[in-house]
Amino acid sequence: MDTKILNQIGLNDSEIRVYFALLELDESSVGAIIEKAKVQDSKIYVILEKLIEKGLASFVIKNNVKHYQASDPKNLIELLDNKEKEIVNQKQEIRKLIPAIEERRTLRADKQEAIVFEGIEGVKAAFNRIIDTLKPGEEYLVFTLGEELGLPIVKTFFQNYHKKRIEKKIKVRLIVNQKIKEIFRKNHLYPGMSTRYTNLGIPTGIFIYENKVMSVVWSDKPTAFVISSKANTQRYREFFEYLWKLAKK
Repeated sequence: MDTKILNQIGLNDSEIRVYFALLELDESSVGAIIEKAKVQDSKIYVILEKLIEKGLASFVIKNNVKHYQASDPKNLIELLDNKEKEIVNQKQEIRKLIPAIEERRTLRADKQEAIVFEGIEGVKAAFNRIIDTLKPGEEYLVFTLGEELGLPIVKTFFQNYHKKRIEKKIKVRLIVNQKIKEIFRKNHLYPGMSTRYTNLGIPTGIFIYENKVMSVVWSDKPTAFVISSKANTQRYREFFEYLWKLAKK
């Protein structure tokens, strides 16, 4: 019999062996349980107490000797129900902690750091940070990638990413190089976007959000560099707004 599920709901291997021994022995003294379950003498009382606490065993006293028996197996469902209630309570406690955790994160918001994300999964994680960081209705700014936007793998990547962005109702403004206007219009227009085009030389693959600037290089090994710096981000925002006024719809 596969008993892994019993491990998952909180019983250890010794408790499982004793429980099944009780089911087979019906009502029994400690000696018979030890022999049947193959557990150490020194641990049997602790194991039996644990099973009693979990509602899986009980005892009666006959001639001043405790005799143990297994409880109704349906009590396993009750044990699982109790575990679910415990998880619900833990979730509520975690929710109470989140504001304090967020406050600590806010306190370190001005900390300057750089993080590198490599490979498709790494870049995906970097983009998910945008979605996780921004609230519905907020926006971020983008100097788009270049001709690599025409690659099938890039199209699929952004199709999946923008689906999540749209679901969270996050907005984005993008400045696109005029040379890739047709590629962009054909493959990368999504709801919640405001787009302008320019012939001016602009950086590519730059994503500006919160106090972060993410630079994406799409090559054989896609890489995202995320720099957290309030001052640096502010300069990029000012540069973006300057070009946004010059760019055309």
